Amino acid sequence: MQRRRFIRNAGIAAAAGTAFGAAGLYAIQPRRTVLPYAADNNAELPMAPAENKRVVVVGGGLAGMAAAYELLKRGFQVTLVERADNLGGRLTGWNVDVNGETMAMEHGFHGFFNQYYNLNGLLDEMGLRGNFKPVLDYPVIFKDPAKGTESFTNTTTLFPFNLFAVVNQAKSVSILDFNNPFGKLYELMRYDPERTFAKFDDIDFKTFCERVNQPMVDTIIEPFAHTSFNQFDQYSAAEGMKFFHFFFLGNPDGMGYDQTIDDAMTSVVTPMTQQLSELGGRVITGVEADRLVAGEGGVRKLVMKRPGDILDGPHSVPAADIGTQWTPFWQGANLYYAKREADGGYRALSGRCTHMGCPVGLDAATGGFACPCHGAKYDAEGKPTEGPTVVPLVALDAVADASEQVTFQPRAEHKTPELEADYFVLACDVPGLQGIVARSELPQRGFVQSVAGLGVADPYIVWRLWLDRECPPMAVPFYTVSGWRYTDSIAIYSQMQPEYEDWARRHRGSVLELHAYAVEPENVIDEAEIKRIMRAELDELIPQLKGAKVLYDVYAMQQNFPRWAPGDYQDRPGIETQVPNLFLAGDFVRLEVPANLMEAATMTGRIAANRILAAEGLRENPIPTVDLEGPLVL
Repeated sequence: MQRRRFIRNAGIAAAAGTAFGAAGLYAIQPRRTVLPYAADNNAELPMAPAENKRVVVVGGGLAGMAAAYELLKRGFQVTLVERADNLGGRLTGWNVDVNGETMAMEHGFHGFFNQYYNLNGLLDEMGLRGNFKPVLDYPVIFKDPAKGTESFTNTTTLFPFNLFAVVNQAKSVSILDFNNPFGKLYELMRYDPERTFAKFDDIDFKTFCERVNQPMVDTIIEPFAHTSFNQFDQYSAAEGMKFFHFFFLGNPDGMGYDQTIDDAMTSVVTPMTQQLSELGGRVITGVEADRLVAGEGGVRKLVMKRPGDILDGPHSVPAADIGTQWTPFWQGANLYYAKREADGGYRALSGRCTHMGCPVGLDAATGGFACPCHGAKYDAEGKPTEGPTVVPLVALDAVADASEQVTFQPRAEHKTPELEADYFVLACDVPGLQGIVARSELPQRGFVQSVAGLGVADPYIVWRLWLDRECPPMAVPFYTVSGWRYTDSIAIYSQMQPEYEDWARRHRGSVLELHAYAVEPENVIDEAEIKRIMRAELDELIPQLKGAKVLYDVYAMQQNFPRWAPGDYQDRPGIETQVPNLFLAGDFVRLEVPANLMEAATMTGRIAANRILAAEGLRENPIPTVDLEGPLVL
């Protein structure tokens, strides 16, 4: 029976159960598939290059590690450059001193979903799947007491019965929400890369959903859309439909996911880094990519610098503006700190954190500096005292002239290392990519403009708290929540990871992590006030913890997830660029294939490696994906 007739007929429940029949149901089931290869005779092509080929990969997150791994396996000479002290990107971690005890800290909780085919395949191949355990449910806690806690665990992956399972489990959603086969709700089931983006990319997701029944929006669509780290009313409707297709409607494996047994560094990043080195890869950490240098046929070399260094040329300020305490000065995106010494001379430091390049602020409590992104702290001399970095803030020359101006500039003895290669993969985050491309003076103006047009979503917050009171046993260690001003999810680490379970037992306490996925501009207020509000929200969510004392905490507000705003898609750069030997990888690139978050990062890294393999006439690796189209595409 034709799908058009299925839509035209009565309710989806009756159609699925009777009119459609077994053959019709089989025809519309989402299926795992594999992307096509560049060459029809891919299986006959050689595996390794005939001569030595060099590749530089910039960015040590999942995209960069995946690209490096695939190319190292094939005999390429790969150098992976990462500005932080460890690889991992948003999976990286560091140690914190919790009142005398060293504990592992990370960027936040991550779920490894069943349909992360490329990421899970990479973990399988590296022998790391034993470092994970399944999470048995995906619950959402609503502020509205009429909704309470909704469970979105599927009893089946068979479409459309997976939808019925959600409706059956959701107290506020009815089968009547499916009563208009031609309404917007059904558009979610008709995802098609070309048609969907042509028709819906210029519309924000909130506007798109105005013609969807409100209970369905409030209970299912908006809470899940928020996990894209974009505001509902600033999120492309086409990107939102792609998101739902990938995570639910086009996914044959359901909503199940795994979590790491230990912290992400122990379970994933450290063993992956070791295997890259064992394959012959050169891993350079604590060095920042500054710019690419173009040559005949594309990019010729990468120029690097010390993390946090500023190489944009001298910057002068009036000497009268510099006091005896550290004073901040901005020059465009560059931040400097300067002060006048007792002998009348001047000192200056770069204001860029040596971990990930975030601008540091003055720390009133210590007289030093603090990074708001990942908790790095420095003393009054710029030496690190806490957090993920071990590199001091970069010292600059500060020279006064006869006109009473003080000029800041890099130290003369500083050398900028360079790497030459045949291919380059930029797998950094959006701010890092934009900085590199802007400084590179590439002749391909279209590519430069497309990178400049990228954006980052609103800031997000990760706040981990060590409390002096035990948390009551929870059904699962992670909850999405909906309806509060800041808090979007809670992870109960003291019921998740052995190290934290042990701490909780010994101290009769608990460790929880609160996330705010996309903080609106009007809610970016004083840190102390945000903490006060989020703590009150935690007390509402888990009343048994009300009044518990905070023994230690790590608070970070970051802004590095990609923006998916209406109209962004058309000019968004893809994996291949106008520069013949330059490729991009990361969760921000234009990707017609339905994938998001960690899977998009891993997939684009593997596709970038495939593009290099194809350029050398070598066999490409298979790239698995969820179904490329929605179940109701005709």
